[in-house]
Amino acid sequence: MRLERVVSELFCMLFLLPAITLAQEPQLLTFEDALLMMSENNPALKRQREEIRQREFEIKSRRGLRYPTVALNAQAVSMSDPLHLDLTPVRDAITPLYNTLGNYGVFSGVPNPDPATNQQFPTLPDAQSTEGVRQQLLAAEEEIKAAEWDKMIQKKNFAVVSAGFVWPLYAGGKINGANHAAGVNREISKEELRHTEGRLLTELTSRYYGLVLAMEIVKLREQMLESMNNHYHDASKLFENGMIAKVELLHAKVSKNEAERQLKEAQRNIEIIRSGLAATLGNDSLQQVMPLSRLFINKNIESLNYWIETAKISNPQLKQIDGKKELVEIKHKIERNAYLPSIAAMGNYNIADIDLSPYTPQWLVGVGLKWTLFEGMTRRNDLKTSGTLKKQVEYARQKANNDLTAYLTKLYNELQMQMEQKNDLETTLELANEYCSSTEKAFNEGLANSTKVVEAHSKVIQAKVMRLKVLYDYDVALSLFFQTTGTPQQFLNYSLGENTILESL
Repeated sequence: MRLERVVSELFCMLFLLPAITLAQEPQLLTFEDALLMMSENNPALKRQREEIRQREFEIKSRRGLRYPTVALNAQAVSMSDPLHLDLTPVRDAITPLYNTLGNYGVFSGVPNPDPATNQQFPTLPDAQSTEGVRQQLLAAEEEIKAAEWDKMIQKKNFAVVSAGFVWPLYAGGKINGANHAAGVNREISKEELRHTEGRLLTELTSRYYGLVLAMEIVKLREQMLESMNNHYHDASKLFENGMIAKVELLHAKVSKNEAERQLKEAQRNIEIIRSGLAATLGNDSLQQVMPLSRLFINKNIESLNYWIETAKISNPQLKQIDGKKELVEIKHKIERNAYLPSIAAMGNYNIADIDLSPYTPQWLVGVGLKWTLFEGMTRRNDLKTSGTLKKQVEYARQKANNDLTAYLTKLYNELQMQMEQKNDLETTLELANEYCSSTEKAFNEGLANSTKVVEAHSKVIQAKVMRLKVLYDYDVALSLFFQTTGTPQQFLNYSLGENTILESL
């Protein structure tokens, strides 16, 4: 049974081993791959793209202001009293007239209604004319008395369903201004996306090449530990042969322990940087990223004036200020046009009703005009306000332009300084290696102490770390430089090619 259990466990281990190995295998990423992953997954970029989509919908919404608004309306109304028209005073005023004329009026010249005799006698005699007219007046009096003189116009409870429209024909430039402003806001959002892309490129450069730097430093700390182990081994043999004092042996051991501590610290730093890189890439599952790209530095870059002129054209923050300036100009124009009237067409059609007055028209159409003549000087002050906003934006543009020139000058000189430092450190590293080699030989011959050996190795590692740090600082400054110029895509061009020197130790 025990044998079977052992065999079963072995089979399980063999089955799970590939999966365990696959799960622990690091993901290899070039900087280009990391940039593509960040562009697809980073939530800040996703949010910015959604804002652009929002601006697109706002543009479509503003276009709708040019079209009529059609609405279906339904109303159920209950009034305190019905609406009626009482004309009994008119009846009381005309009834005596009919009564008087019907009884006492004298009339003549009434046309003869008989076709047999009307040729000879076109009119009736006065007596017959008077009798006929009086009868008609008295009959009319009875009809007037019997008529409904208190007329119901609208019952107190009624309901109606109608469809209506309002179509703005002229709004004093407000509709055109709203459409123009929506387009400008979309362009501002696009520039904000470009700014975010540039900012995240700098962040990615800092963390990606920060991981490259951290892994290279781990290698240097491993070299230092190996050198200190060898030095401690040599010191032990020399102490056993009585060639050095015990204090030298203890110093070698302390140096070895310090190298171990520094190695562990460097290894721990890798995990911290990996976590930050995964956040920038927008993928928390990437815990074992293995960067393939190397630190680099360039032999030269274009003149400062070239990049300053480029930045004046391409910097996204300057373009955002230009967009806000255009928005202020649109606002100023709208405020100026507030003195003009607004004109709109309108119409209504009753679809169905319950007890609605028959005197209400079935449909109506018309054109309306609204022209505000006085509103307490509000329009005048709003116009002055927008005028001051224009000046504020102009001054902000001037300051931003000056700050941009100063900042690019600072970054450009830092890049030049780092290229110079890299060349100086090459000589320093060469001298440190020679000094370390000669010091080890002197120690083995009993002509130097342990302190000198440790110091020599430390100088070599320090020179290498400084050289790596210069390359790292250059890469971060270069990405920030291109972000500021508004051309972050140039970073990839400068990371490869004949003008590029890759890290090599």
